[in-house]
Amino acid sequence: MDSVSHIVIGAAIGEKFLGKKIGRWGLLLGGIAKSIPDFDLFYTGLNDPRAYMCEHRAHTHSLFIEILYALPIAWLLLKIFKDKISFSRWYLFLITCLWGHSILDWFTNFGTQLLLPFDNGSYSIHTLSIVDLLFTLPMLLLFLTAIFIKKNIAFRQKLAKYSLIWCGLYLSFTFINKYQANNIASKSIQENNIPATNYISNPTMLNNILWYALASNDSTIFIGEFSLWNKKNPITWHTFPRHQHLMDSFNCPNDVAKIKWFGDPYTIARRNGDTLNMYAVKFGRSNFQETTLEKTFIFHYKLFQENGIERMTMFQPSGKDMKFKENILDIWDRICGRTY
Repeated sequence: MDSVSHIVIGAAIGEKFLGKKIGRWGLLLGGIAKSIPDFDLFYTGLNDPRAYMCEHRAHTHSLFIEILYALPIAWLLLKIFKDKISFSRWYLFLITCLWGHSILDWFTNFGTQLLLPFDNGSYSIHTLSIVDLLFTLPMLLLFLTAIFIKKNIAFRQKLAKYSLIWCGLYLSFTFINKYQANNIASKSIQENNIPATNYISNPTMLNNILWYALASNDSTIFIGEFSLWNKKNPITWHTFPRHQHLMDSFNCPNDVAKIKWFGDPYTIARRNGDTLNMYAVKFGRSNFQETTLEKTFIFHYKLFQENGIERMTMFQPSGKDMKFKENILDIWDRICGRTY
């Protein structure tokens, strides 16, 4: 989930747990505590695709490991605030923030390694976009209001409660939408005789109304978008051959295995000379206006050998190539069912 959502939800948790004892420090500490799992970005970074893919949302997001590293943080806070709040309350506050972070990430489609070190599976339930404006903006407005309420603790507590209520209601709403989306997708797969052995549905960026269905078998990927506001409109399916044989025969087996772990059964390969381009298409199409592989799935990984060493880079378009205004308008048109 995006950092802003984690911060504002954490601030609400901090206010409820700590606000009556330490004032607006509760907002600040909640925002920080809820963000701690994402501190893994300090060592994974955003530029190393291997580290970002395999280590982000890994150990710092594990429910079991969070139980352990919450202990020294709770002890430190106890000493800093000189016993104003008990150790058990500090610890409960931290566990609520840390587990809340990991569980919220679980709702999105990146994948979260919740059960490390006992299981390295990457879990996701595909009900929430990584950035959802309707989810985040109301809580952000409540958070900004709470910051400027200096002495009215009771009012800040109400704002925190309303923020957490909105969070819970919206997440429940996404399950209802997920149920509808799965029904639409599975029905369309059957009606179009799509030979899928796997399929998922997931909301597109910024909203929870326009969804995409992604189906696959050993040889082909099928993808199409649909709006929950216009359920009668048929899904237009786009097909892409997977070329798994290129993955199996390429001379970078370790990196191929990493991407397959991250993206299977929704990976596509293309060979370009001595470079293998691999697409993890579980994130859906980046450009709805295009239908060719390279233009509709913009982000992809490039694998190659250099002096006998496996290399991996991630290709992403420059800011000049991303037409944000046009893309947002296109999403709105598709939400309203005017184009698919």
